[in-house]
Amino acid sequence: MENVGRVIETKDNFAKLEVRRASACGEKCSSCKGGCSTTGIYINIENTINAKSGNFVKIETETKSIMKIAFIVYLLPLFMLILGIFSSSFIYNQFNITFSSEVFSLLVGLLFMGISCIIIKLVDLMYQSKGTLQYKMIKKL
Repeated sequence: MENVGRVIETKDNFAKLEVRRASACGEKCSSCKGGCSTTGIYINIENTINAKSGNFVKIETETKSIMKIAFIVYLLPLFMLILGIFSSSFIYNQFNITFSSEVFSLLVGLLFMGISCIIIKLVDLMYQSKGTLQYKMIKKL
């Protein structure tokens, strides 16, 4: 997966880049008048091509890593919500709970979804500590 970033600053053998996020709306901001602004993320990357502050550079990362992260972030909470809702009927029948089964299903589903957020945070910490998601500078633009 390739992207373009702007070098904000360089220090030693590393550079801080601002990488603009792609907008889902197509970024036709002048005609939209929606009031949103394009945001960027900041990454520290090894400066292998001797880029200077203000340069635009092409960077890349493995698409496989991005797809794994997207799966975890977007589908795990949905899967856990559905799992919680369906497993709540078993719990509801086992313990003879007295209030509404729909409310109980919602609460258990939200609890499972909350657990997925904890799992996502742990996976994020693991990815950061192992340095699994590595960006590489390809060339100056």
